[in-house]
Amino acid sequence: MKKITCVLVILLFCFTAANAQAWKQLRGGGKGKEIYTDKGTLWVIGVDNSIFSYNGRLWKEYPGRGKAIDVAVHDGIPYIIGLNNGIWKGTRSGWIPMPGNGLGKRIYSDNGQLWIIGINNNIFSFDGRNWNLYSGYGKAIDIAAHNGIPYIIAEDGSIWRGNGMGWLQLRGNGIGKKIYCDRNGTVWIIGVNNGVFSYRFGRWNPYPGGGKGLDIAVYRGVPYLIGLRNSIWKG
Repeated sequence: MKKITCVLVILLFCFTAANAQAWKQLRGGGKGKEIYTDKGTLWVIGVDNSIFSYNGRLWKEYPGRGKAIDVAVHDGIPYIIGLNNGIWKGTRSGWIPMPGNGLGKRIYSDNGQLWIIGINNNIFSFDGRNWNLYSGYGKAIDIAAHNGIPYIIAEDGSIWRGNGMGWLQLRGNGIGKKIYCDRNGTVWIIGVNNGVFSYRFGRWNPYPGGGKGLDIAVYRGVPYLIGLRNSIWKG
């Protein structure tokens, strides 16, 4: 009986140690509220609402001293939702307002195609001049997209996929707070318990090693997380 107990203790210790090693805090001491990845380059909205990118060692503030509540990036160009909910584009030296007079809460870039959650929680896409309401009159608290297909977290936390005419709920009964699409189209979420999940074959699978966070970005299957105390972690 003692031998079995010892084995169980050792196994439990090994399992706990493996979980603890699943996430590594990024160097540079960065803290943030929102996170995004542009082909592996990380961007965050800092705790003071400034916009930063990461070079692998240090966090560098974007020129222009902009303040934002969310960010999306394509080919090194950031797009932000400002503190007044206006939508702005980075110029590498500052910020200019986007055409269309859009107002939003969340923004996402699908290979350059911009999507937003409007201030009334409706879903819009950008055609270069105007913000166009997506068919189906869905309302959401967060959005991601892949190859022109939007994925949203509805106001009740349920998760839906656009079909061009409206919305289909994803199987698996997932409930989430934040959503992100990997480059291969895999959908990831922060669940209502702040855990990390990915979607495969109709099921929401918890990320190995646990981890809890406020926001998520993913690149080539590797998740990056804003932790519950705003530190930034790599899976």
